[in-house]
Amino acid sequence: MISRKSVFDQYLGRGPRPLSCHHFSSLFAWKDFFEFSFEVIDDRLCVFAGQDGESFLYLPPLGGELDASTVKACFGRMGKSRIARVENISENQLPVFKDLGYNAYLKAHEYLYRRKDLEDLAGHAYKSKRHDIHVFDKQYPQAVFRAYAPQDLKGCLSLYSRWAADRKARGENIAEPDVYRAMLDDNARVHKLLIEHARELELIGRVVEVDGVIAGYTFGYPLDTKTFCVLLEVTDLDKTGLAAYIFNRFCADEAVRGFELINTMDDFGMPNVARTKKSYHPCQLLPVYTVKGT
Repeated sequence: MISRKSVFDQYLGRGPRPLSCHHFSSLFAWKDFFEFSFEVIDDRLCVFAGQDGESFLYLPPLGGELDASTVKACFGRMGKSRIARVENISENQLPVFKDLGYNAYLKAHEYLYRRKDLEDLAGHAYKSKRHDIHVFDKQYPQAVFRAYAPQDLKGCLSLYSRWAADRKARGENIAEPDVYRAMLDDNARVHKLLIEHARELELIGRVVEVDGVIAGYTFGYPLDTKTFCVLLEVTDLDKTGLAAYIFNRFCADEAVRGFELINTMDDFGMPNVARTKKSYHPCQLLPVYTVKGT
């Protein structure tokens, strides 16, 4: 599937990129779960995700401004499929679907921050974050924040296994623990795939090493010239302050410093993740919609 990246990027470059899904890694991450097909309709690239012989449109057609005739053609292509829908629609694209009479519902919000705020952590609002980083620095002065290298793969995957086991054991006060555990298992495959192919996907990766062991990793990508998206972040839960430390260092990294905004995607409907993301004081919440047929 990696061979399709050049085609995806070609059409992606011809239009706006309002949400985190506008990067090839967002498809590639789920290639083991969906059968993706690329079709050009009305000079727009339409990415369909197949499942059990049926399909939905993974994101709105790429290649320029959204057009009503293309939308109708896509729904025609999906036919009476029980899963026929368009995912990952931004707020400014919604009127096209509503004018056609399609039913829209809010799926999630993506969290957007001013990068400089996350680098400086200045003022009372970020007092707890500065404290967490200070605790980590004091306890682990030998910690090394550095670029990911291919030889780190085994250490990153080992960290994910420990992290996921710890998350399952803690429970996190999750309403549907079975769903949560399944999500952690699915994401083990996703993280492995993305880290293995980080170079081909043009992901920027950083790790934190403590006493020769990978204790944290994070990966992201430029969404556009203004916004950088943080795609993955996993840290050793036993190391107090490490999550704040790696996020701060990543946002201040030379590879990220040229961007004005940081997108950390959505909170997966998990209250603990939402609390953490809100505690960094986003400057904007970007609504993400799903549209179904009439």
